[in-house]
Amino acid sequence: MLFLLACHAPFLETRACEDHFSAPGAADCTVPGWDDRDYTVVLPDGYDGSTPVPLVLALHGGGGNRESAARVTCTDGESDASSCLHVQARARGWAVVFPDGVPKWRGSESRSWNAGGGEDGWRCVGGTACEEGSDDVQYFRDLLTDLESRVNVDVTRIVATGLSNGGAMSHRLACDLADQIAAVAPFGGGLQLTTTGTCAPSRSIPILYTHGVDDPCWPYAGGATDCPIGKDLGNFVSAERTLDDWKTVRGCKVDPTEEALPDTKDDGTSTTRLTWEGCGLTHLRVEGGGHTWPSGYQYLGERTIGVVPQDWGNEVLWEFFEEAPGE
Repeated sequence: MLFLLACHAPFLETRACEDHFSAPGAADCTVPGWDDRDYTVVLPDGYDGSTPVPLVLALHGGGGNRESAARVTCTDGESDASSCLHVQARARGWAVVFPDGVPKWRGSESRSWNAGGGEDGWRCVGGTACEEGSDDVQYFRDLLTDLESRVNVDVTRIVATGLSNGGAMSHRLACDLADQIAAVAPFGGGLQLTTTGTCAPSRSIPILYTHGVDDPCWPYAGGATDCPIGKDLGNFVSAERTLDDWKTVRGCKVDPTEEALPDTKDDGTSTTRLTWEGCGLTHLRVEGGGHTWPSGYQYLGERTIGVVPQDWGNEVLWEFFEEAPGE
């Protein structure tokens, strides 16, 4: 439910895919067996293939693609901005992969993930991927197999994040790909898999779930969307249900501790961190926040997607990922 379309000009300067990468930079590669679903890998500064690198999978929203997934993390939507996830990753020694979901039609820039759900009045976000029943968990297994044949990846430190439909897919990866994923950080998208199926991860991995209370596109309280596009297509899973489902999966019975993050900007937002100690579950509740990436790109007007919080940004994400335990 996130309508992020990339411009026609490539957002990132990329080179051709290589059998074995031995230098930093970005490249476009094809996932074997998945037609028209390529990925862009960005390798960190100083990469020469000799040392395993940790990896972030960054998932676009519904209606977006791998270029929009990169752009939304940048304050001004510029590819070389210091705020961009991939720019910061290069400096921190992390690789980033921006993958493509299922196209709305062949060659379309509008893509989606099958994050589960979609029955009994619940919406399957999103779109064509749900309609086709795409096995996107297998897609990520195949993508990682291909990437690990080309890049020296630290397979114990593969993490995932995404906004909206990409956030919902990140939740699903925590359920169905926990044997390969070390942590997930969904933004503005709930755990919809449990509306029709079971979340039974092979292990418990840390979850940092962020959601804006004033999100008009994926309502914090669930139910019907207020976005201009996509109304009357079923109910969205609420943040409360998402957290309750994760607590049930984890057998978590403790109350959360609450901490206010510094309110440094006069932007009408404030963030509370809720932590369920011993459960591997943290929630960032953004009062006044919209269907947006904190300190990211205002890809549509505030009347459509709400406010981009400015008090914090990718540094919170990095703190979480870098503390996530590897095996």
